[in-house]
Amino acid sequence: MDFNFSEDQQQLRDAVRRWVNKAYTFERRREIVAEGGFSRAAYTQLAELGLTALAVPEAHGGLGHGPVDVMVAMEELGRGIVLEPLAQAVVASAVLSQYAPAEAQAQWLPKIASGEALVVLAHQERKARWRLDVCSATATASGSGHVINAHKSLVPAGDQADTFLVPAQLNGHIALFLVERGASGVALRGYGTQDGGRAAELQCTDTPATLLTQHGLTALTLALDVANAALCAEAVGAMEQTLAITVDYMN
Repeated sequence: MDFNFSEDQQQLRDAVRRWVNKAYTFERRREIVAEGGFSRAAYTQLAELGLTALAVPEAHGGLGHGPVDVMVAMEELGRGIVLEPLAQAVVASAVLSQYAPAEAQAQWLPKIASGEALVVLAHQERKARWRLDVCSATATASGSGHVINAHKSLVPAGDQADTFLVPAQLNGHIALFLVERGASGVALRGYGTQDGGRAAELQCTDTPATLLTQHGLTALTLALDVANAALCAEAVGAMEQTLAITVDYMN
């Protein structure tokens, strides 16, 4: 078994590292934190590098790359402790491409790939204690669609997001819905996080929503697996850079 990076993966690593070293210095990061913890310009630059398209299937304008390529990119972003939530683009790409109906895929995956839309997972609830099967949000049929009533916490970059993936109870089971920021009944309260980034409380009150899948718990499990792998790679990059800086200082 060959654990070495391919030539394409090495080129990806080098490209992301160059961007971090040039465009996301510690000084620039401090400026972004002072400005609120999110830079749309920086996120657009990630899209221009092709990073938001990494996990999007080629049929929807993405690169169709696998998890190793995502880990390569996330590790390099970790070196700069980049605040913009690329991991959320990867999570949304994975969930939509595997669970969403064709119409939703065609509408949202190209926008994720281009960086036009920031789609984030909004699943945490205050009483859930990190359990995926604890969900007090509810969804009911309304006309040809559904409406959601929910309160979700710690939504990554929630006050900057364009669209949310929201689990809710439907007919006694957890289903997964797509909620657009501009939909009626959506209220957001953003705040800074301890790492300098952004999060938000998301309130949905009789909010129109698109049903993605009735297998919500399975989709959430995939989402968290993808997110955890991406964040672990990011942490490795941060630790490697910290070690390198420390060694350089000690010498």
